[in-house]
Amino acid sequence: MVTTIDGKILSGDREEHVIDLGSDFDHVLMKRIASQADAVIVGAATLRTTLTTWDPPTRFRVVVTRSGDLPFESAFFTGGESLVATPEGGNFEPPKGIGHIAQGTDATDLRAVLAELRKRGVERILVLGGSELNAQLLKEDLIDELFLTIAPKVKLGRDVPTYADGVALPREALLRYSIVETHVVENEVFLRYRRDHEE
Repeated sequence: MVTTIDGKILSGDREEHVIDLGSDFDHVLMKRIASQADAVIVGAATLRTTLTTWDPPTRFRVVVTRSGDLPFESAFFTGGESLVATPEGGNFEPPKGIGHIAQGTDATDLRAVLAELRKRGVERILVLGGSELNAQLLKEDLIDELFLTIAPKVKLGRDVPTYADGVALPREALLRYSIVETHVVENEVFLRYRRDHEE
């Protein structure tokens, strides 16, 4: 994820793409990270605001949605093995050629979705947001590493999404990460964190 100095993940409105938040170097780095993954997973709102030409360099592409309102004409769905993850019991029927993972009742059970992906041979997954998907995965303690780019910009806004929103964790449940890499390229800072698991 790339954020502004004040932690925001948008440069414009929620309905607009954010390819201008990070630099060209940041985009190249993201593609390199994606090329090492077996799958990418993204929230529906993020996918709807992404350019329809986006074609991740991974075998599996997974989008998490409740409504099923997705841009099925996007290269995201045509360039690899695409899967839509939803809660169980809905009326969603994927178009031909698109897989469906139904897990959970009120919300998609992401732990179960990841277990299903593991059965399909997926070992490395790159999560590409948005803030609610990030928050759900973090709350469930399902994230091993965080890659964060700090863009030299300030957005402001009380209701502008951050890296991870969702329900706040209590002080005693804060998740702790150790920094394993830092790089400064011109005015951007590139950070890599690894989850600390207490013995």
